[in-house]
Amino acid sequence: MYRTTAPTLSRPAGARTLGLARVVRTRVAPDRSLADEFSLRHFTDLTSGYGVALRPEALASPGTTFTALTRSLHAGLEPLGPVELAIVAHATPDLDCRMAAATYLAEAVPGAPLSFSVSDVGRCAPFAALRIAADYAARHGFSRALVVIADQATLPYELGDDTGDRPVGDAGVALLLEPGGAPLSTVHTPGVSVADLPDAVAAGMASLVGPGVPVAVVAGAGVDPELVRHGGTVRSAPAGYPCTALWEGLADSLGRVVLVEHDVATGDLGMAAVGVTR
Repeated sequence: MYRTTAPTLSRPAGARTLGLARVVRTRVAPDRSLADEFSLRHFTDLTSGYGVALRPEALASPGTTFTALTRSLHAGLEPLGPVELAIVAHATPDLDCRMAAATYLAEAVPGAPLSFSVSDVGRCAPFAALRIAADYAARHGFSRALVVIADQATLPYELGDDTGDRPVGDAGVALLLEPGGAPLSTVHTPGVSVADLPDAVAAGMASLVGPGVPVAVVAGAGVDPELVRHGGTVRSAPAGYPCTALWEGLADSLGRVVLVEHDVATGDLGMAAVGVTR
């Protein structure tokens, strides 16, 4: 059993600051379908109480589990070495509830890391995971942490009119954190309405970068690119990958960049500065 306590308000003496050391991305072939009696019963029970239509044909369609994505990312990180903390961040549910990527990480990654998942904050799950990783490193002196970001598109029920977050594919991104990596700072603010977004973004940029300092920005699907312009280039992340789209470009370069995402449904605002020091 692992017992948690209140988050640290100040950094303990000797606490390690983890930077972004490596980024790996993956797209894998579907590895599993839900064409079995358990899955039909499970999703029938899950949807019946909420007036959501089940899509039986989707149960037979092959899909990708978070475990398959994580296994591929793990292979891409080898030789990985011991890790003390591993977090899986996602917005869409996993394909099969009988499999857990966090369990795979706890068993397969050297060091038997403390492993768990972060969700229910929509597109901003990766920002929440990074903030949690930083807090755990500060409190426990962890020197290496792994954040796995996962998207999968096989959802055997109708999403109604809420198509803005409808995933179009399966993808994974792994962020390896350790001392000596590229500087990484995050801001994760809950309860930000669309009306409050401009002021919240401005405050976050001032905290991460400072005034008058040009920096490249990548805007997520929930953010108007013009809202985050800060004297440098601005590009929009590809649509259809709620969590991974914003982060997969870091596999090509860990240059100075700020990533910004807002989830309208949850009100979460996430911002991360990579390679930027103040």
